[in-house]
Amino acid sequence: MKRLLALLAVAVLLLVAVLLLRTLQFKPPELQAGETLPLQDWPADELAQGLAGALRFATVSHRDPTQVNTQAFADFQAYLAQRFARVFAEIPYQRLDGGTLLFRWAGSDEQAKPVMLIAHQDVVPVIPGTEDEWSYPPFAGTIADGYIWGRGAIDDKASVVGILEAVERLLAEGFVPPRTVYLGFGHDEEVGGEGAKAMAALLAERGESLAFLLDEGGVIAKDMLPGIERRVALIGPAEKGYVSLQLSARGSGGHSSMPPPQSAAGIVAAAVAKLEAKPLPATLDYTVDFIRYLGNSVPFYQRLMFANRWLFAPLLEARLSEVPAINAGLRTTTAVTMLQGSVQDNVLPIEASAVVNFRILPGDTVDSVEQQVAEIIDDPRVSISRYGGFGSNPSAVASPASAGFRLLAELVQQVSPETLVAPRLVVVATDARHFEAVAENSYRFIGIEVGPREMAGIHGTDERVSIASYVDAVAIYYQLLRRSAEL
Repeated sequence: MKRLLALLAVAVLLLVAVLLLRTLQFKPPELQAGETLPLQDWPADELAQGLAGALRFATVSHRDPTQVNTQAFADFQAYLAQRFARVFAEIPYQRLDGGTLLFRWAGSDEQAKPVMLIAHQDVVPVIPGTEDEWSYPPFAGTIADGYIWGRGAIDDKASVVGILEAVERLLAEGFVPPRTVYLGFGHDEEVGGEGAKAMAALLAERGESLAFLLDEGGVIAKDMLPGIERRVALIGPAEKGYVSLQLSARGSGGHSSMPPPQSAAGIVAAAVAKLEAKPLPATLDYTVDFIRYLGNSVPFYQRLMFANRWLFAPLLEARLSEVPAINAGLRTTTAVTMLQGSVQDNVLPIEASAVVNFRILPGDTVDSVEQQVAEIIDDPRVSISRYGGFGSNPSAVASPASAGFRLLAELVQQVSPETLVAPRLVVVATDARHFEAVAENSYRFIGIEVGPREMAGIHGTDERVSIASYVDAVAIYYQLLRRSAEL
């Protein structure tokens, strides 16, 4: 018995040693800060005025092109051409169908692979009836309380104008990029991104292969991550795919006083209940690096668990799945968004339907999601089809060990040394996904600070960006272009 207890004690000590060793090795890579040229002589109020002016144009996109206010887009581009006169005069550009702008800034080394910065000109509409709920009119471009207010302040005119501010300054300084730089500003990202598709197709026709592409998506999160007090720059190395599936069932209809055992609405409701009761499988693959990069900001016990996933993976998946923001990075998510049944309360529906939206994790595909949904529902009375006939697979996953990611991380910490940097899967769709065929590494990040209040304004009420963080975002674009030889 003593021998057995001694062996057990040795085994426990070995296990503890292994757990501790793996935890100590579970740490973020060291970043080497390069030389930077801060924009100390660039007045913040000048930058703020430039973005505020851009927010005064209601460049709202629409799935029906005939419903788009093309004059608003024309006026917005005229504003850009006036404010960024050097860019429009010195860099050749094309205006593609719909209003997408594509610039090609020739570099000194034409043999080096080009890089590309993209953003979108369009914004989502203001929800009708909510205009009076805004602190300042949504298309007034107001500067107040340390913020720039208006629809598009974050999504995504801060990117459009911020990129152009950086390029305009570099041109004024006589800077020639060491490699060719493409600038692309789509006109319809919010409704699918046909402009981005056209740019990608044009680059493919030219035989271009981009070494690096940067789009919106990640931000500098403040007070957004439970237990993390420091700001965290979330750089997106990939984005989830997207598909909505319509579940439909038919019944005989008739008067509700003589119902069948299960109506068409009941069949669909049962299918929906099955999907919500059985989420698609989780994986920690896209959360591990995120936790690793946060380093000592994460409590020791959490780092120990992530460093030893071979032992704690089931517990981690179960606990993390309870937090919606984290669960979104663990699995292909299931969200029931639309239900339709009878036209009247006392009439049995002849047809009932539900629409379920899935944000697809890399590793899954639209086809594999459809197959899993059919297996979970397992009811021949329910037909499954793609809602709107649309679906997009997840993007490729860029490596956080790449030169592009490391340079972005260094620039963030040069501008704000106390800010942490971590790779984080982007759970929404961006235009970057359309460049898969021509871009080696695509990242999604704009260096603006977003807290809970700012997050609520994106596609909502009171969209705004702080002047200080917008200045930082421009500085990051500026330094990224200046150091593009390193990408």
